[in-house]
Amino acid sequence: MLERRLTFYCGETGLTLFQLDKLKKLAGFFSSDVQVFNLQLLRSESVTKPLRVSTLASKPYQLCQLIITGADAELALLVLTDFIHEYACPLLFSSSDSKGNDILKQRMASLDFPFSFITSKQPQAVQNKASLLASLTRSLVEEKVFKTDDYQTVLSAIEKRESISATVMAEGIAMPHVMIEPILQPAMVITCCQEMDWQSPRGNISKVLMMVLPKPSPRCVLMAFSRFSKQLLQEPYAKALRQVSDSHVLQALIIEAMLASD
Repeated sequence: MLERRLTFYCGETGLTLFQLDKLKKLAGFFSSDVQVFNLQLLRSESVTKPLRVSTLASKPYQLCQLIITGADAELALLVLTDFIHEYACPLLFSSSDSKGNDILKQRMASLDFPFSFITSKQPQAVQNKASLLASLTRSLVEEKVFKTDDYQTVLSAIEKRESISATVMAEGIAMPHVMIEPILQPAMVITCCQEMDWQSPRGNISKVLMMVLPKPSPRCVLMAFSRFSKQLLQEPYAKALRQVSDSHVLQALIIEAMLASD
């Protein structure tokens, strides 16, 4: 069944019951199921139940999605996008001056440490795990996460970690990671790829999140990445990550997981 998702931050007042009633009426024009999914609480409710949705989207700056499934999901998305533009703050693909993207910048600034977030502009066309790991590691060099002379040291450490146990964290998602001295600051590089054998009993993957941390890392860094790793084990969150390719949405999903309450 066709599914479309629209990711947004609630505004400074959240979504009111009046607005949620309007959302219910708009959704009723389409032969699609429309859910509001709170990406921080990992709960969803049908827009046919505005009171229940208000428990998910009435607080300021909550990160949510409209999940639209049905034969006319594409058309419903067009109409409901206008609603979100009017009453909330959507994360947009290319606009640098949208309210949603501004909120994302503020949320990233809330981290207690510098963080490099790198997304590949195009899906990786490499054919195997080894070449993909090498390519992602090179992208970290280009972003000056570590010095060029340390490339082989970092790549070898990642390969060694993978040889111990393939890091498939959720269906379709691998998270190769390492903590090593040459790393200058925490970083994550993300790419989509053709379905690939990750040499794991958990099956093939199509998205890779490479995480590198300096050694030693302060407690705030370790806790943030621990929160993200725990969130990734939750299937509703993992599904949201699998289905998104836009860099702004990816960043929002990951940053909010890092900032979650312990």
